[in-house]
Amino acid sequence: MSQGLLSHLRILDCSTGLAGPYCALLLAGFGAATRKLEPPVSGDPQRARGPFFQNRPGLENSLSFHWLNAGKHSITLDLENPQGAPLFRALIASADILIESFTPGFLETRGLGFRALHELNCGLIQVSISPFGQTGPRRYWKATEIVHYAMSGGMSLTGDPNRPPLNSGPAIASYTAGLHAYLGTLVALQRRHRDGVGEWVDVSIQESALENVEVKLVEALIANKDSRRNGDSHPLIPWECYPTADGIAAVIGGPLRNWQNAAEALGDPELSEPPLHSILGRNNRRQFVHERVLAALADKRKRDLYHRGQQAGLAFGYLASLEEAMEWEQHQSRQFLQLTEPHPIVGRLTTLAAPFHPHASSWRVGRAPLLGEHNEVIYGELGYSRDAIKSLETSGVI
Repeated sequence: MSQGLLSHLRILDCSTGLAGPYCALLLAGFGAATRKLEPPVSGDPQRARGPFFQNRPGLENSLSFHWLNAGKHSITLDLENPQGAPLFRALIASADILIESFTPGFLETRGLGFRALHELNCGLIQVSISPFGQTGPRRYWKATEIVHYAMSGGMSLTGDPNRPPLNSGPAIASYTAGLHAYLGTLVALQRRHRDGVGEWVDVSIQESALENVEVKLVEALIANKDSRRNGDSHPLIPWECYPTADGIAAVIGGPLRNWQNAAEALGDPELSEPPLHSILGRNNRRQFVHERVLAALADKRKRDLYHRGQQAGLAFGYLASLEEAMEWEQHQSRQFLQLTEPHPIVGRLTTLAAPFHPHASSWRVGRAPLLGEHNEVIYGELGYSRDAIKSLETSGVI
């Protein structure tokens, strides 16, 4: 595996869920030596979540676990066991970054809070990811992805305006929080490079989800405007998804200067008449525009419409199936889809590269580890003999 920009770093990933492991995945992908700390026997709860390789549930078969933990090393440790604390401290002493998603206060009650760990390793960067952050009246609240999406206001913008709102398909809130945690980690590394001291990065999944609402949040704060779903009140009409002959296409009425191009791309002369040249004119005749666009797309294919829009300087798009997205020439040319290293159980899997390409570093496509696969090597580096490691395994500490 090639060396990456972060190959000088050691990560201890104690997180579960999606956000923390995704943050650690990005660090590992750019070369950081990443140790995945899991409970003995059962491992990370993600190992029990499908979909599974060949539809066979098992500790080593979770495809989501494989995706989130490619390139990491697995060690086991029971932090509830009093004998686990010394091992955890030993791991922290040689770590640059700790990523954790415990309930706020979990580590403090075991004498392993940030202050205690900072005294042990003054350069340690601790990244804590939780539903509502480490402080505030809701810090102990639990939440699932749908709760974060709903409470961020994002759900108010998803779905047919005449029906109940819908949850987002992908885990937008969690993956956004993971990316924010990654960026916060890099900022903390810059600070440590300058001042020589560590930092505590506190990431709230709820706050990260709120960032995704973008302009709608500003509209609500400044204009006291409650936007409706699927473009029903968007000023740049049309601004929504429409059915086509072979699927769904997104038709965007901006930028404003290109509306004549949009009318030509849609192939309807009536949409280019003078009353519709201005944004005010189109807003005054919203229903007419909607009906004309709907009729214009009935015999058009979604990809053809996408290309017409691009050529006209418009942000048209289409709803792609997973197969279409994986086969897209843009992803293929950028090698966004790559094969992992062979895994003892599932072999090589197709996975995703990073969502950005630093020119000075390559992306490392490793494989997910077996549960506890690296206990002997890593605890051996800490000075534990094979017999001592075996005893710790037998007693359930690791």
